[in-house]
Amino acid sequence: SYVVDVFRGEAPARGYLDFCLFVSFFPQLVAGPIVRAGDLLPQLRRPPRLEPDDQGRAFRLLMVGLVKKTVLADYLAANFVDRVFEAPGRYGGLETLLAVYGYAVQIYGDFSGYSDMAIGLGLLMGFRLPPNFASPYRAASLTEFWRRWHLTLSSWLKDYLYIPLGGNRKGRWRTYANLMLTMLLGGLWHGAAWRFVVWGGLHGAGLAVERMFRGVVRLPARGPLRWLAMLGTFHLVCLGWIFFRAPDFPAAAEVIGRIA
Repeated sequence: SYVVDVFRGEAPARGYLDFCLFVSFFPQLVAGPIVRAGDLLPQLRRPPRLEPDDQGRAFRLLMVGLVKKTVLADYLAANFVDRVFEAPGRYGGLETLLAVYGYAVQIYGDFSGYSDMAIGLGLLMGFRLPPNFASPYRAASLTEFWRRWHLTLSSWLKDYLYIPLGGNRKGRWRTYANLMLTMLLGGLWHGAAWRFVVWGGLHGAGLAVERMFRGVVRLPARGPLRWLAMLGTFHLVCLGWIFFRAPDFPAAAEVIGRIA
């Protein structure tokens, strides 16, 4: 992305040491959020500053992120979710369904927790990292979900895959194909396994269908229909999480079978 941004004129071309500092910036190195060169390199050129309000916000982000990751996500994983997904045949349909809901909470706590801690840690050193989550389970469509979930990954996929593939500029069917291909590759970004490809394919197909009917169906901004759309979107996302979490396809099929 750095090379592409420099080529496009969206990031300054710096020396090798600046580039090494950009790719090894430790608050977000391991897990995100994904920081662009155009956002971070200019900050490295000026003296870092820590305002009093920033200090309070940084500690708040660190504490909230720590609770999300260790108290919520890790506790759910160790005491419930992992046990059910390792042997779904031992549990009833309701317990299996609750484990899927639990994993939805767990993965949000994991991803948003370490993002909050990375943003807070960067802020303590005087650097501002981009936000990464915006209440994703309040989304009323998959399109809205990806505007709220892992924002830096969503924008990365859009800017470096979807738009270079043609985006929505080359006709309706090409747009659907671009959405599908972008999400399939987004699935592979999470891991080199077919279950991640299926997860990406489910989201890609859902985004394509929503784009297909965008001019026909309009979601209300509030009210009962909005809540129904949020409920449906959440369960569609949870269906994808089954393939994301299950160790293999037989386990995913067994989880779905137990719920059914």
